[in-house]
Amino acid sequence: MSKNFSIDALLNNVDHESKTSPMLYVNPLFQTFLHQLQLEQTKTLNQLSHSLTTSDSDEDDNSSVSSINKTTNSSSSARRKRTAFSNEQLIELEAEFQQKKYLSLVERSQIARSLHLSEIQVKIWWQNRRAKWKRIKAGQLRQFSTHCENNKILCPIPVHVKKPFTS
Repeated sequence: MSKNFSIDALLNNVDHESKTSPMLYVNPLFQTFLHQLQLEQTKTLNQLSHSLTTSDSDEDDNSSVSSINKTTNSSSSARRKRTAFSNEQLIELEAEFQQKKYLSLVERSQIARSLHLSEIQVKIWWQNRRAKWKRIKAGQLRQFSTHCENNKILCPIPVHVKKPFTS
């Protein structure tokens, strides 16, 4: 009646007395998840193969690549298209950005309403513009520091040596 608890027996799930493998329990939610994942992968592969077989020969390579990317990126939620801001919107956004690098929620809401944009679009634009501003600032700082290194003016710094006081 002794059971084998060796590593090999445990890893191989072998019961040496009965010579049968025990049933493995799999959570039903996990089974559903795996099934949905398989369905999505099959759907994506079908769409991909369909887009490859039905693409017109007149289309350039870029459009077929973008259709492949759209197909592979599409999961349960579709990706939003890139927002093309109008010149008026960009001018207004830039003017506001020059005044303030950070917006409050109220300011963001007011700008979004006045430019007919969503608050998220304004928020993302502000984040991207702030990142660009920081890159430009860092580049200018780097340029300035290399300019200063090349044009160094060396001047001696007086060093005071303490001598023992004698009277």
